[in-house]
Amino acid sequence: MRRTVVALCLALVVAGLFVPAAVAQSDEQATTTEISLQQLQAGGEKPANAPDSVRASGTYGEYAVQTLPTGIWVPEGEDSGLWSFMAPGETVKRNHLQLHSKRGYGLDAKNLTVRLAYYKVDERAVQTENGTVTRQVATNVSTQSVSATVPGGYSPPIRIDLKPHYDGPVNVVMCVQEESESNCLTNPTKTRWHFVHHSSKAAQGVQTTSAGGRLAWAFAFIVLPFSGFTASTLFVGRKVVRKARASPDISLLVWVLALIGIVIAMLLFWDQISNTLITAPWVLAILGGILLGILAVEWFGDETYLALFLRLRQSDATDPSVLGGATSDEDVVDVSPATDGGSTKVNLEQAPGRLVADAFVQRMVRGSDGTRSAIRSGFWKFIARFRGARADLEAQGNLHTRIDVEGGPYSELYLLDPETDSPAAYQPESHSIEFPELRYKDDDGTMRTNWRAILGGIAGLSASYLLGSLLLDSGVIGLLVGGGILFVWKVAAPVPGFFRVKLAPVHYGNALATIINHADKLGDVKSWDSLFEMHHREKAANKADNKALAGKASASQMDEIAERYVGNQEPEEDDDE
Repeated sequence: MRRTVVALCLALVVAGLFVPAAVAQSDEQATTTEISLQQLQAGGEKPANAPDSVRASGTYGEYAVQTLPTGIWVPEGEDSGLWSFMAPGETVKRNHLQLHSKRGYGLDAKNLTVRLAYYKVDERAVQTENGTVTRQVATNVSTQSVSATVPGGYSPPIRIDLKPHYDGPVNVVMCVQEESESNCLTNPTKTRWHFVHHSSKAAQGVQTTSAGGRLAWAFAFIVLPFSGFTASTLFVGRKVVRKARASPDISLLVWVLALIGIVIAMLLFWDQISNTLITAPWVLAILGGILLGILAVEWFGDETYLALFLRLRQSDATDPSVLGGATSDEDVVDVSPATDGGSTKVNLEQAPGRLVADAFVQRMVRGSDGTRSAIRSGFWKFIARFRGARADLEAQGNLHTRIDVEGGPYSELYLLDPETDSPAAYQPESHSIEFPELRYKDDDGTMRTNWRAILGGIAGLSASYLLGSLLLDSGVIGLLVGGGILFVWKVAAPVPGFFRVKLAPVHYGNALATIINHADKLGDVKSWDSLFEMHHREKAANKADNKALAGKASASQMDEIAERYVGNQEPEEDDDE
């Protein structure tokens, strides 16, 4: 007997979990005279220690309302794990919610009606005995009813479809009416919920009903705009970089931070962004194409090179009287023998006649006319160069001291004047913020109003807001884009930079070339003795070569004389013989 009862209870539980509730919906209309604001604003009552969206149903039963948030990573579907109890005063952004029912196991299924009323609150003038007073009333009231059947135990969630409200938020009251009860809207009960409904376009259903329709939609609104704007951005970007002479050279870290910022903005402002992208899905393709084009131009359009600027310092030679001071064997070398037959140790860091040079590296670019410009990374500097503000090289001195370098990280080497304290001065291009004067004095001293700036600014911002509302469903985005263009065009003025260098005389270039040609030989010298020996060995070799050449010249002269006057003469024949 006990096993039979247990089996029957299990069967009821399974039936309560898997038998769906029958749902039927219908729409109704109501006027403000039928349902008053006081009736609509009457609140429900939750059981003790229960969530805010739970309402009692009899002795052991209860109803609960759950909602699903909107977001970029929110999984859709009735079985999503992000369904949660509705909070007090929550704004429901989807066009449906779930009603859960829990009853005693073994109870018969029962029918119920879920009623909803949508309304707005407005102030109206009402005539009373004391005169005309202003009171709040419910306006634009519309009702909706949903019929459902719930079994015993836990029922599957009942889907309550809401009327879409994309234009703005509306107040909603929802109540549960059982079979023996009267209209729960006009006769408030404890099973009532209040919330605000403002439909998000991200929650609307997809219009395509087939895989072919989705493919055609993606091709028309994603693939074609993406391809077209990618190609256009590559073409225009090449022209812009050519005019600016170099790409912005934005760091990869900046792109990563920008990507993180975009993700955070989408999480925080998903409803506004999704409304724009759903209204104009081609905007996403345009942004992707422009971004890809900018990256391609940024990474593959760089024609800059590194130039090394070198200044030899003559005043840094150490006094020849400074000897000694070596701290370890690694810091010293043996020099020429001393008078007592020994050797003297000298610190290489304090060796007399040591050549010291100041050097700095500058990124440069060659223009189509041959002029060279100094380049500094940055988006604003890139915009300044595009608008004609550059830091061109102004060289004072002999350009023969510029040396072209083959191989290595530097393409050019410039020798600066060693006798000038500051042979180089560089200031990159920039922008200056110059707001137009709305009130100014003319030549006669009369105050005048700059109506051109005022009316032009208002017209530009208004047009941006209007275009943003029509094309992007967001006047704020249009206002931001138009304001940014207006700021760069009329407020931020490009300021040219300069790069002035004073080059060394031409004989410094010859001296440096000599030093470079003999660098290997000088690098092999270990002491003054070895240098002395190398020098005299080279002189002896030169003398030997000269003597050998002189001997060869004398021998060749003697051979020529002997051959001409002795060796080539034959005896004359005697005619008589």
